[in-house]
Formats: sequence, C-alpha cells, structure tokens
Amino acid sequence: MRTTAGLLVVLLSIYVALGSYYWLGWPGYLRLGLAFLAVPVLVGLWFIPGRGRVARRVGSVGLMIIFFSTYFTKSPVPQDWVPLHAEEAEVHINGSEATITNFRDAVHRVGVASQPRWVTTSYDLDKLESAQLILQPFGQSVATVHVMTTFRFTDGRYLAVSVEARRTSWTHFDMLSGFFRHDQLYVVLGTERDVLWKRLAHLPPNDLYFFEFTRSSDEIRRYLETLLRFTEDIHEKPVFYSTATESCFTTLLRLSPRFDNLVPWYDPRRWLPGDSVSLFQQLDLVDNSVSTQELIERGKLQSGISPPWDFPDEKAWSRYLHGKIGQ
Repeated sequence: MRTTAGLLVVLLSIYVALGSYYWLGWPGYLRLGLAFLAVPVLVGLWFIPGRGRVARRVGSVGLMIIFFSTYFTKSPVPQDWVPLHAEEAEVHINGSEATITNFRDAVHRVGVASQPRWVTTSYDLDKLESAQLILQPFGQSVATVHVMTTFRFTDGRYLAVSVEARRTSWTHFDMLSGFFRHDQLYVVLGTERDVLWKRLAHLPPNDLYFFEFTRSSDEIRRYLETLLRFTEDIHEKPVFYSTATESCFTTLLRLSPRFDNLVPWYDPRRWLPGDSVSLFQQLDLVDNSVSTQELIERGKLQSGISPPWDFPDEKAWSRYLHGKIGQ
C-alpha cells in the first residue's frame, strides 16, 4: 500500500511539473520554475524521513490538490493565432438552413503562404446527400493520422470539417502539449478546395483516404447537426484540445452515430486513428463487405491532383477530386 501511494505521488508530481510547464497565461519564468521545482518538492515532502513526516505528507497532498483543483478549471486564453486560425466559425441553424459565419475558403499555393479568406454561407440541410470520413497520415506511427469528414449536398457543394489544435505557429508544435491543457480545440468549417487542397499543397503532398458513410440519411444529417452545434458550443465556451479525449479523431468519432455507445474505452483503435478503418467497419459506419486492406486501397486518392484554380468553382474542383479516388 505504501509503495503504491509513493509511486502515485511520483507520477502525480511529474504531471504537476509538465502541467506547470504547459500552463498558458503564466509568465515563462514562473512556468519553468514550477516545472523544475515540482518533482523534488512534492516527492521530497513525501519521502524525507524523520519527525513531522505526517505533516509533510499532508502538505505534499495539499499542494497537489490546490494545483489540480485550479488546473482542471482553467480555460483557454486568447493568443496570437496563425492567420488560418484567426477566426472562429459561428453557426446558426434555423429550421433546415444552417448559416455559417467565418466559413473558410482559403487559397493555398505550393511553397507560398496561404491566403485566408473568410465568408458567410448557408447550407440547406434538406439537401444533404451523403458524407465521407477522410484519413490523412502525416507520419509513420498509427497515432499520427489526421481525421476529417466532408458532407455532400445535392447541389454539388461540400462542407468539409476538420477538428484541430488551434495554432500559434506552423513551424513549432509540441506533441506532448495535447496531454496538458495547452492548446485550444478548433473546428474548421470550409470548402474542400481549402481544407483538402491544403493537405495536397503540402511539400510533399499528404496522402488522403476517403471512406463513404453507410449510415442512413437521417443519421448523417443528425451527425452534421451535432457537429455544427458542437462548433457553436466551443465558440461560445472554448475548450482544450486533448490528445486522449478531445482531438481531431476522438471528437469527430465521439459525435458520430453509434461510436460512443459501442466502443469501449480500452479498445486501442479508439485512440489510434491509424488503426481506425477496421473500427469503422465494425461499427457499420463504412463498407464492411470487403477486407480492411481492400477498402483502404479503394479509398486512396490518386497523386497528381490539379489545383482548385484550374477549375471554374468549388463544385467543379470537388467533382474532379472525388473522381480521382481509387482509380
């Protein structure tokens, strides 16, 4: 019992140190100072023998209680965001009409800084036709996969959704920060020629894999409405990006039909998006009549995609793009 308690104190002390280091709004010297002092002070108070040991242990636990009670009630703070994350989408749903302010339709040219463009647009939810999940690997690990979704309407328009960590820099991103309430959760609502071409304009281009939702039109509509209301909720009350519970993958899948009720927390595919295709099939979200590998091969976007400015409008480019899947 004492060994377990001691180990818990060590682990919590390490978390306090890292949580202090990533704490937004505190001066840098204070964050670094607390990060360096947290482990020796908290562990020392617990393990140093001699008189007053009980009081020191109470003090160690008390300091951790004070830290965590403040840490888990803090909110994201305003920062100097990169231009592509400078505005937040706002959503208003009136009957079947969804109006989106700060809808993104940025221009991404290869090797040139992106040109943000924010517009106000509306979608008729009665015209929603289908949806796709999109996977974008950006590393060799099964954890380094970005997950997006796109919704197709009968008028030929698409609404792309990408849940991201709101960035202050494109050149520096600390993967550990997603575990320590450092980054704000950010939802991009935009055109495919923005959200998807941004990945294809990368040097080298990212691979994209498309998987058609097999759920009913009613479920797909409820899913989109859930995502839109979630976007408005976090606009009104910002939340932290969390690699474990509120990331690009877990947010999109948690809000999707069937996912949260049917996937136990201990299923590793819940946390590793690179292994998620078989999970999608198990949940009957995508085609489960073929093997996972065949589905992946069928869903891969071909290389050499022409840029959006070669086409008259966003609908023409999306039509061309989807015609290049699995060829």
